[in-house]
Amino acid sequence: MEKEICNVICIEKEQDRKAVIELTENQDSVTIKFSLGKLVLKKEGDNYFDTLIKLREELEKLNIKLLCKGCCKNVYPSGMLLCMGAGRNAYTLIYGEQAKMNSLVDIFDSCSIDEYATIQEQLEYFEEWTCSLKG
Repeated sequence: MEKEICNVICIEKEQDRKAVIELTENQDSVTIKFSLGKLVLKKEGDNYFDTLIKLREELEKLNIKLLCKGCCKNVYPSGMLLCMGAGRNAYTLIYGEQAKMNSLVDIFDSCSIDEYATIQEQLEYFEEWTCSLKG
């Protein structure tokens, strides 16, 4: 069992708050434990990206914005990335351009509030990006 701690910034009630994310990787699953003050949420899944989405669903209900690359509008993994490295990396996508290896980011690296997007906004961008490749 491999564990890693990430310090992240969240926006709650228009205030920057420091949160801690504990990542645990087992042979066939991953766990994300999110701690913000007294709030503790724990989600488990097949890979980090999908598990991060489960966490974000809860955070969006609480109006908490998690400022990490996995929450950016234009960041999304390929199917291959979800299988390799437990879905820890994703591509920064640009309309009309194929995803490139040099655009890979760690989904738990920090981002700015300007880059933040809801799950729905992120999915819509991914779908629009996919269509932009068909020309």
